[in-house]
Amino acid sequence: MSTDQANSTSVNPFTTESVRRALFALRAFPAGLVSLGAAATGRHRRAERWQIAAADSNGPARIDVRSPSWLRVVAHSVLSLLVGMVAWFVAFLGLIAAVRGLFYGLITDGSYEYSWGGPTLAGAWLVHLVLGLLLVPVVLWILTAIASLLAGLTRRLLGDGGPVWAVPVALVLAAAGALLFRSWLHQA
Repeated sequence: MSTDQANSTSVNPFTTESVRRALFALRAFPAGLVSLGAAATGRHRRAERWQIAAADSNGPARIDVRSPSWLRVVAHSVLSLLVGMVAWFVAFLGLIAAVRGLFYGLITDGSYEYSWGGPTLAGAWLVHLVLGLLLVPVVLWILTAIASLLAGLTRRLLGDGGPVWAVPVALVLAAAGALLFRSWLHQA
C-alpha cells in the first residue's frame, strides 16, 4: 500500500483492503477475549505479542513495541473486546438488513400496505431490497473505521504512543454500542 493510500481519508468499501480491515475489526472481539484471559493468568507478554501481531499485519506502518505494563495490556484487551463487540453488532445489524431486504416478501406478515414502498408487495419489496443492499458498503465503511480505531488503540497502549484520542473514543464507542444494543433489544 502506498503512503498516499495509507494516509487517505476516503475509504472505498469495495476493495480487498477495506474487507481485510473490516475482518480485522471483527477479529478484535475474540482476540481481546483470548488476550484478556492470557493477561489474567499472568501471560501478559504473550497477550501483548498477539495483539501487536494482529494490528501490525493490518496497519500501514510497523508498531514500535515499548514493553507495556500488565495494566496497559489488560486495558488494551478490555477495550479491544468492547470495541470488537460493537463491530460484531454493527455487522449483525447490516446482515439482518440485507437478508430482510432480500427476502422481504417472504418474511412479511402481509401488512405491507403502510410500509415503505407500499401499498403493493412489489413496491415494498423493492424499497426494502435497495435499502438493505445499500447498507452493505456503509457497514464495511463503519467496520473499516473501527479497525483504524483499533490500530490507533494498539499503538497508544502497547506501542510507540499513537493518537491521544484513541482511548477516549474507544470508551465512547463502547458506551454508545451498549446503548444501541439495549435500545435494539427493547424496540417495540
